[in-house]
Amino acid sequence: MKKLTREAAILFGVGIIALIGNSINDKVPLKVGFIGMLILVCITLAGIIIKKIIPINLPIVFWVSIVAVLVTCPLNPYGAYLDKQYLDKINMLALTTPVLAFAGLSLGKDLKLFKELSWKIVIVALTVYTGTFIFATLIAQVVLKITGKI
Repeated sequence: MKKLTREAAILFGVGIIALIGNSINDKVPLKVGFIGMLILVCITLAGIIIKKIIPINLPIVFWVSIVAVLVTCPLNPYGAYLDKQYLDKINMLALTTPVLAFAGLSLGKDLKLFKELSWKIVIVALTVYTGTFIFATLIAQVVLKITGKI
């Protein structure tokens, strides 16, 4: 229970940081942004709780995704309303700022381990980033051609 409380506090902190970025950058009213961010935090917390309850070894991302689909699904009578009224107003790029900040702090914690990886990790990282970019571009190109968008 203590760990869940800590996770909830972290999620609310990230939500507040993202809410500030979303309000400044996209000029979303604070009330609408707050409700949308609160929905996202609750969806994430629900996924975390389900992961702790169900003994199947699946990642939390799976459970959060399932909850998000169920919340915003057209079969849910409030799904379209929540999506259009609140969730659509949240710029997902606003969420990347606190996530990247936490990732940087996490890396700083393991700086000694990072130094042991030496220069080879840079080559691996550049190869992964380049491959991801090229193949994502290729897949997007094929899908857009098939659907007739380009």
